[in-house]
Amino acid sequence: MIERETLTKNEWERLVAVTFEEKRKALKQLARWVTWQITRNGFNMEYGPFSYAAMGGNAVEVIAEECYEALMCGEWHWKENRTLSSMLIQIAKSKMGHIIREYYDRDSPEMTLTSEQSFREQAEMDLACQWEREANIRDMGYEIAREVVKSYPMLMAYLDALYRYNDYYGIASVMGITVKKVMELEKQLLDLLKKR
Repeated sequence: MIERETLTKNEWERLVAVTFEEKRKALKQLARWVTWQITRNGFNMEYGPFSYAAMGGNAVEVIAEECYEALMCGEWHWKENRTLSSMLIQIAKSKMGHIIREYYDRDSPEMTLTSEQSFREQAEMDLACQWEREANIRDMGYEIAREVVKSYPMLMAYLDALYRYNDYYGIASVMGITVKKVMELEKQLLDLLKKR
């Protein structure tokens, strides 16, 4: 049974305010990310955890739909400083990790495993763990970093931009600074975190 979170009034207002176009763009970004992760990590959509048979449909479409539904139904909190697409990708990391685990936890994957397939299963289970950790640890890391830099306004602004964009050009654009300055802020943050 899925646990529902109690969403704040602000979260509900943001969810209701999502326009059709915003939803379309976010789901398109999510679909690109899911497709890239599936192909980059050597999964096949004809067999394995992300196959049509295992997913009950096209894996990218099923995952995208489930992620959006998870957000709308209150399974996840939509963090205020996160874009819709970034939040959906975080949910996808967790869901894709669960998909792999559930696939291999079933009594009978599609065939008897050879040693090569057994190696592949282990690699996929490791990837599932990584995705799940990324989904859960990201917010915790930002909270720790926030506490460390709370008396440094420029580094707080950098952290907010990093949380949202996670690339030098996006951060530079939103902060109105150069990429070189972004790199300097990154170094300052890492130096402070090392001293902690």
